[in-house]
Amino acid sequence: MRVRLVATVVALVAVAMQIHATEGINLIGIGPVQQGTAGAGVVSAKDSTWLILNPAGLTDVDMGVDASFQYFAPVRTVDFGTEQEDDSAFVIPSISASFGCCQGENGFFGLGLYGTSGMGVDYDNTTPLGGKMTELSIAKMTATYAYKFGDSGLSIGAGPIFVLSQFKTDMAGSAGDWDMAYGAGAIIGVNQHLGRFTLGGSYMSEQFMSEFDDYTGPAMGPNSILSESLNLPQQLTVGAAFNVLDNLELVLDYRWLGWSKLDTLGDGWGWEDQHIVKAGVTWGVSDALTLRGGISYGESPIDEDTAAPNALFPAITETHLACGASYAWEKWAAHLAYIHALENEITATGGGPTISMYQNSLTAGVTYKF
Repeated sequence: MRVRLVATVVALVAVAMQIHATEGINLIGIGPVQQGTAGAGVVSAKDSTWLILNPAGLTDVDMGVDASFQYFAPVRTVDFGTEQEDDSAFVIPSISASFGCCQGENGFFGLGLYGTSGMGVDYDNTTPLGGKMTELSIAKMTATYAYKFGDSGLSIGAGPIFVLSQFKTDMAGSAGDWDMAYGAGAIIGVNQHLGRFTLGGSYMSEQFMSEFDDYTGPAMGPNSILSESLNLPQQLTVGAAFNVLDNLELVLDYRWLGWSKLDTLGDGWGWEDQHIVKAGVTWGVSDALTLRGGISYGESPIDEDTAAPNALFPAITETHLACGASYAWEKWAAHLAYIHALENEITATGGGPTISMYQNSLTAGVTYKF
């Protein structure tokens, strides 16, 4: 039984890491419920996936397990005089659970394993950058605790985040084999319910990573993305939710991603911070059926001045449109979400390459309540 459990976890991690993402290198949301509102709703937890977004929300969800698979289909192109396209698609899993814990009815505990981040391409022909293939994939696991302060409406949650990252490339004469790195950070969140309003937010620390042994160092160049550890950025998300009716909720979020504060992506590759605005609506059509919609916008962390060195890391999508639905019965619920990222194109200054990307994804998931 133990061997089978360990094998299952390892398989989930391996699949979770085969992804490409959309807020820089991050997905805009985890699981179909978050994604149905384009990742908006930091103060409006609906299931256990919120422990990686705002762990304070665990006090507002039922105890249970949430699992999903996302079919993610980005289309990336690069034009160095001849256009090349990569339309490889990926399957991204997530699984998480929320439990009652201690302090009577006021303490809650959550566990989650997610594919959260990634980027890269695999073109047919070698580019002037000295390679045609890069892939960075990241999975995160977190264990969080949340506490509800009686009838005050205040909840606080926090916990560590453990990171497993893998990278491969054929740049600089590399063999293109996978290399692994490990890291850790932390997340803390707070919610305050005020009648029909809820206010709050969360902060995720920088996640400090070990080095990729096979790709880090002078061989990759003094300004290489892998000249040292590839840490992951701080993230601050604040938001508000308003129940217009008992069955109709509006949410609005602001998110800051601190790419420029990183020694690698920031100093090495010139990524700028992202300032992202998200808005979403959730409509409970009936006790069984729920519909969702949302939009997310944030300028690309890569601009014309940095497009050339980032041509094999085209993390440039900006606008995402999303919709979703859930159907619940007895202790079960089924969820679907669809996201379309509008095409964005950047041409490097000085006659450099043109890079572009658009994305489609479909996520399906289930919930089982204890």
